Amino acid sequence: MRIYFLGVLPLLTASMVFGQAAVSTSTNPQASATPQISPTPSIEGPAPRIPAIDELDQAFKQTSLGKTADEARLHAQWRELSNRIINDSDLVAARNMADKMKTDLAKRQQLRVYYAMFYDRMRAQAASPELKNYIDARKTQHLGLTAQNRVRPSPSPAATAKPKSKAAAPKLKATVPEPPLPQ
Repeated sequence: MRIYFLGVLPLLTASMVFGQAAVSTSTNPQASATPQISPTPSIEGPAPRIPAIDELDQAFKQTSLGKTADEARLHAQWRELSNRIINDSDLVAARNMADKMKTDLAKRQQLRVYYAMFYDRMRAQAASPELKNYIDARKTQHLGLTAQNRVRPSPSPAATAKPKSKAAAPKLKATVPEPPLPQ
């Protein structure tokens, strides 16, 4: 075992010395050869037109990043407009009035008035047609939430009026068509 160790030790030492010498010569900048630079090819024809910064800005503004990114951008613009006008005194009064209504029907009617005022004001301040369409869609969505499509509406007053003579008047059955579901 001792002889084996004595034979391996000089080999390890020699390999470390040669390895260190190889690394030191490759990292020495003076010893490295100068790089060969190839000549640049000549460009034939006129130089390409480089667009101005304003043209580039317009091109990037018009480019869509995808449906999700466009929805996020429109939602951020909608939220900015909403935050700007939500505290207007007449809108706050309309919202408080809706909260004070005694019946569900009266509250839904008042909320329709509130949403109409709110979204009409936002639409007036919107800058782009995309944002106006987004605001219209949100308005339709909120107004659709105030409808009660699964509850039968009250019968009309003409259908509930009692006839004067019981024998002459047939019974009328009022059928009221259900409003369409919001889309």
